[in-house]
Amino acid sequence: MPQPKVRPIVFAYLSLLFSINCQNNTWGKFWDVNASTIAVDPLAACKAAVAGDAFAMICVPANTTGFSRGGGAPLVGATPIHTVASITGFAIGKYEIQKGEWSTVLTWANINGYSNLSTGTGSTNQHPIGTLNWRDTIVWCNAASERNGLTPVYYDDAAFTIVRKDANNGAIDFTPGGRDNPYVKWGANGYRLATEAEWEYAARYIDGTTFLRGDAPTGWIDSNSNGLVDAAEYDFSVVVTGGAIAAVGTRAANVLGIHDMNGNMGEWVWDAYFSGYGAGGSPHTDADSQGPAYAGGNRALRGHAFGDGSSTYVASAGRGAQSSPSAAGAERGLRVVRRP
Repeated sequence: MPQPKVRPIVFAYLSLLFSINCQNNTWGKFWDVNASTIAVDPLAACKAAVAGDAFAMICVPANTTGFSRGGGAPLVGATPIHTVASITGFAIGKYEIQKGEWSTVLTWANINGYSNLSTGTGSTNQHPIGTLNWRDTIVWCNAASERNGLTPVYYDDAAFTIVRKDANNGAIDFTPGGRDNPYVKWGANGYRLATEAEWEYAARYIDGTTFLRGDAPTGWIDSNSNGLVDAAEYDFSVVVTGGAIAAVGTRAANVLGIHDMNGNMGEWVWDAYFSGYGAGGSPHTDADSQGPAYAGGNRALRGHAFGDGSSTYVASAGRGAQSSPSAAGAERGLRVVRRP
């Protein structure tokens, strides 16, 4: 008596079951996948938001447990060491803004209601833009935001209806909404200057729990002099001879993938400058610290420039670089940040 053909029937049944399970995105008992075991990238939304950005941007994770900022002697202006309560996640430029990028936005700005922006300087379109004052940078950020369909950050009025468009180089004006003290829409997704807290957090970031030591340059590779050369473009060490401000990305990136945060071009940031973190009436420990209230005087720069005169300046916690917001130095440029 012939035996029933069981194998083909079983095989057909299993094939049908497998097909149905695939269509329903499940794999049956032996192939179950626990969704909680699948790694979820906490920066996925940020990366998606900046994927098509006009500038190369790096997503920086948030910090909710506190970030220790500052450093001891011989770092200038970096004391006392203190803890910023938390940092909201943000995106920061992978590179300093380049001459070509500045010029592209400037051309657009000049025919769209913006005025008095500097043309800046740079050896090539791939070199960082320089010879900018603080006013140039915030107005240019607004132009770049509008040009790229983002919400501007800096305004002339508290209701955020009048976008700051004039980089007028008149006398210091620190009244609310004045040329050196605009109203800031911090939650907007447009380009802006980093706060000092954001800048140092990105410069020193390793894994969110541990951070680079404050006296080392971001991008530090090892503990000898060659590590310093790899990390920063500068002219005050015997290791470097015949150097100059370099095209962006020449030196090693830091852990997050950000280049040239120390050396090369000094970068304007938002904060009013005081010689130490204990001055100016700000605790500097508040969440997303924006520094002390501006009441005239200087604004801060971070990263220090190619020609700054001491190796102690090429340090992730180093400060001391500051100037009037109306003063455009050859080695003063910017790096943008924004909310994704």
